[in-house]
Amino acid sequence: MKIIIIGSGLMGIASAFYLSEQGHEITVIDRQSGPARETSFANAGVLHPSQASPWNHPGIARQILGWMGKEDSPFLLRASALPSLFGWGLSFLRHASPERFRANLQSNTVLANYNMQCLQELLSRHPISYSASSLGSLKVLDNEQDMEKQSEAVSLFTDLGVNCKILNQAEIFALEPALVENGKKLVGGIHYVDDQAGDAHEFCLQLAALAQQNQVRFEYDTRVSGFEKSGQTVTAVKTDRGDYQADAFVLAAGSYSPILARSVKLNLPIRPVKGYSITVDMSDWENPPRMPVIDETAHVAIVPLGNQLRAAGTAELTGYNTELNQRRVQMVIDQVTARYPAASESVKAGRFSSWAGLRPSTSDGVPIIGASPFNNLYLNTGQGHLGWTFALGSGKLLADLLGSKPVDIKHEPYSYARF
Repeated sequence: MKIIIIGSGLMGIASAFYLSEQGHEITVIDRQSGPARETSFANAGVLHPSQASPWNHPGIARQILGWMGKEDSPFLLRASALPSLFGWGLSFLRHASPERFRANLQSNTVLANYNMQCLQELLSRHPISYSASSLGSLKVLDNEQDMEKQSEAVSLFTDLGVNCKILNQAEIFALEPALVENGKKLVGGIHYVDDQAGDAHEFCLQLAALAQQNQVRFEYDTRVSGFEKSGQTVTAVKTDRGDYQADAFVLAAGSYSPILARSVKLNLPIRPVKGYSITVDMSDWENPPRMPVIDETAHVAIVPLGNQLRAAGTAELTGYNTELNQRRVQMVIDQVTARYPAASESVKAGRFSSWAGLRPSTSDGVPIIGASPFNNLYLNTGQGHLGWTFALGSGKLLADLLGSKPVDIKHEPYSYARF
């Protein structure tokens, strides 16, 4: 079957790889000059089934209202974005009920665990390099109230198959000695044993190379404007280099998926949520950190990736705006230097870079994978802040559904039909 995939980020490349494994003729189209140049470029780098919670947890409405107008808030809703969020926002809040949140959390955790299985299977056949780490992750807590709250949540994650351990301060320091220097306030934390980390951009480059070995074609610097259709069949992708025809099409364009879908009057309940990251050079640090640390209060993950330290987090509803807001960049810098004083020298010397990207977030916090109302248009989008955690699992599930193969997990929770 001849298949065109729109998007060469984590979802598009994973879809291309698994579809090419089935023998299909695949072309991937992307407006950038190479793979993973947008949302997949500089994300946190953590593959964490332990953190598969949708953003719309119970109580989120009160938090967002309290944070409005505060540039240093973890989740910032800008007034300029409100007109585009009305229907999506109502659904977002509806799914913040305890019952729906738990169901969506379970769906995400199943997909995240499946992703880890797919990763291990892939690496057993193709031992690729992407600054990988398998020491787990640490959620660190600075007060007894948060410690008690997180400890109560451990049983929930354990029920979902997540391996986690409650640690006191001494146990935290034994696991991550780099936290000792500035860790007097730490009361303890949670060790998520099976979490992993790695550079998602490096991974995409490696996986794209494997896909090319399977004869996948990548058409870069090609801007897609929409689809052509005849009845309930998509006939072509429209681009600035002409139309591309195929037997089937996969929309994996992240936050821009809804814009392209509108060309055939398909409404995708996805909105962009802006996140920030910084990447700090730590090649000359005497005691560099060795495992991911998640700051629950600030919603920031700090992750060693080889000789670099990646810190990423915050959420901002501000439409399709990728401009760097220096105050919010500084928030992330402050979290890094607060945990690791050695980072201050690197930052002062300018040995760091800043980045912002748009996470494609569905209104219920669960991705959309599989068929659309069109008989040959498939979707792999809406992974939100969990794209790296879901990527291979999403790509494998999409490929099996499109190729009419048996699927390894129930696909209904991720179906577009749920909306």
